[in-house]
Amino acid sequence: MKFGCIVALSFVLAVGSAMADDAIHGVQSKQDFIAMKAKVTRDLADRKEYNEIAPNDQKTVIATLDRMDARWQKADDFAQLSPEDRVGMANDQEVVTTILTHASADSRVVCERIEPIGSKLPKNVCRTVAQMRREQQEAQDAERQNSTTTR
Repeated sequence: MKFGCIVALSFVLAVGSAMADDAIHGVQSKQDFIAMKAKVTRDLADRKEYNEIAPNDQKTVIATLDRMDARWQKADDFAQLSPEDRVGMANDQEVVTTILTHASADSRVVCERIEPIGSKLPKNVCRTVAQMRREQQEAQDAERQNSTTTR
C-alpha cells in the first residue's frame, strides 16, 4: 500500500514539474510576456473570448499578471530570473492558464436547431456552455423542489 502511494505521489510530482516546465516555455522573455499580457487584458476587456469568467477569477488573473510583470522588471530573459522568481513565475503561469482555459471552455457557444412547441419551423438557439450548465442546474433544482412539495 505504501509503495503504491509513493509511486502515485512520484508520478504526480513528475507531471506537475513537467507542466510547470511547459508553462514556462511559453514565455521566455519580457517581450513575450508583455505581448501575452496585452492580449489577455484586451480579451478580458472585450468579453468575447472570456465572457463567462467570474469576476473573482478576472481579478485573480489581473493580480497574477501584475505580479508576473513585477518579476519581469528584474530581468529581460527567463535565464536572468532568480530560481525563486522562476518558480513563482511557473506557479503564476499555471494559475493564469487554468483560469483562462476554464473560462474559455465555458464561453464556447453551442448552437442547436430546435422546433419550438406549436411550430414546425425550426430555429437556431445558441448558448454558451456555462448557460447550458446553469439551465440544467436550474431544471434539476426545480425538479427537486417539485418532488419534495408533492410528497
